[in-house]
Amino acid sequence: MAISEIASSRLAGLAMTNDKIMNKKYLLFLIILATGIFMRFYQFPNVPPGVNRDEASIGYTAYSLLKTGNDEYGKHLPIAFQSFGDWKLPFYIYEVTGSVKIFGLNEFAVRLPSLLAGVGTVIVTYFLVEEIFGISLISFLSMLLIALSPWSVHLSRLESESNTAVFITTIALLLFFKAIKKSPKVLVIVGALLALCYGIYAGNYVSTTLLVAGLGWFFRKELLKNKFILVAGGAFFLICIFFLYENYSANHTKISGIGIFGDPAVVHAKIELPRLEYKNPNSLQARFFNNRLIYAGEKVFQNYLNSYSPQFLFISGGMNAAHNIQNFGNMYIIEAPFLFLGLVYLIALKKGKERNVLLWWFFTSAIAASITKDAPHTNRMAAILPVLQIVTAFGIWWAYQLLKNSIIKKYLFVSIVSVLFIVNIGIYLDRYYVHFPYEEAKSWGIGYKKLSVALDNPVFAHKHVIMTNPQESPYIFLAFYQKWDPATYQKDAIRYPITSDGFVDVKSAGRFEFRPIDWGKDAPNTNQVLVAKTEEVPQDIKNHYQTIDILLPSGQPQFTIVTTQ
Repeated sequence: MAISEIASSRLAGLAMTNDKIMNKKYLLFLIILATGIFMRFYQFPNVPPGVNRDEASIGYTAYSLLKTGNDEYGKHLPIAFQSFGDWKLPFYIYEVTGSVKIFGLNEFAVRLPSLLAGVGTVIVTYFLVEEIFGISLISFLSMLLIALSPWSVHLSRLESESNTAVFITTIALLLFFKAIKKSPKVLVIVGALLALCYGIYAGNYVSTTLLVAGLGWFFRKELLKNKFILVAGGAFFLICIFFLYENYSANHTKISGIGIFGDPAVVHAKIELPRLEYKNPNSLQARFFNNRLIYAGEKVFQNYLNSYSPQFLFISGGMNAAHNIQNFGNMYIIEAPFLFLGLVYLIALKKGKERNVLLWWFFTSAIAASITKDAPHTNRMAAILPVLQIVTAFGIWWAYQLLKNSIIKKYLFVSIVSVLFIVNIGIYLDRYYVHFPYEEAKSWGIGYKKLSVALDNPVFAHKHVIMTNPQESPYIFLAFYQKWDPATYQKDAIRYPITSDGFVDVKSAGRFEFRPIDWGKDAPNTNQVLVAKTEEVPQDIKNHYQTIDILLPSGQPQFTIVTTQ
């Protein structure tokens, strides 16, 4: 009796210990999740300041679908959306349709689906790493790193189809490993989710295809034993074929516009001119070393290497102002040594199919962006999330393990790394929430928002408006912020001929006309308003006509409204 009581007492104590451990894990999970939510919700949606061009397009398209059932080109419930000519896939637009229905046409509604996807990725990352490796420290580190990631935070705070695809892919991978280990039926859902990515973001045509190929190869034996493989494969291929078929023409136009040969001047500068430097430009040597294949191979390889460069990852990010803040990388500098250590550990020491999938995912994520003309590109390379953080988490974990049993060394390591992370994160928060909205507002829509309000003033409300720079699509900002009636716009819009890279600019819509201003001829005309960038307005026009400057948060004028007599 005494022995049984002792055993029962020990079991009860063990259970209480396990409960305490689980409670601590739950608490840590909630703290990290709260941190990730804060990073994404703080000053949302006011930072970034105003919508960018793609956000305005997606928002107004969703609004148009709600009001008329048609997109801005008058097409009824399309699967491929033309936009400015850079065609968009349907999933995110129909998501935004729901949020616009609830919250109205504004920045919050357009960005909300991406924000929720970002928070979802933080949650799923923990369960993915826990399912694959079962090491809680790595799971929590991965979750923490994606929660704090400048890359993920920024894409979550604006409309980002690629960020949504990251969330769906992460769920699909979590379910894939569950299907392999214990729930074979789940493989059908995996197939459907991975195929859905083909309807979310064009870059996933490459990244998802490569990921599926890797999963199929590394787990070919397990998949062949799964009796649901045919159903899962069928679901995957049917959904893929549907999206690829419906978007075939759109994909061709988009790829021709953003591919490395999207700019016609490239062929002249990089192929035709170098041939002229030979005595015989048509010689075999001239044509062998200067052709599209050689240039493409060299350029894609350079783009690929640059996508993993310290400059892109840790210093300045990509060149597109919509996807990065100035002078800050896509990762914190403190992460650099741990990313390197994580790769060393996974390549040299870690074994297994799961390791192979992780490395395959990591090294194929840059391929989609590498075949485009402006790589490295933060948005197009978002497929590397959250594996980038998982690899970095392995580096931190391995460095911690190398300290063996020295409590003092481990304490110092944790203390120093924590302080450096806090400093890095503090710098990021300062730049992102304080300086970014002021210094980079010109790259966003806040100026157009103020302009829209000004042009709605009763003084201007019924006057003809001429605005410059139609190639920058000013119409879509006005349509978004002024909530143009979609039925009227679809009927009245007149467009310029399609450009060489597949883009379509609006020439006029209602009382708005978009073209270069001839100041000598247009200014004397009565009952109209001229709008141009402030630096484009001649000084004599400013001296002789009433003008209103549209100011950015920094006080710098972006647009000038000129009222004719």
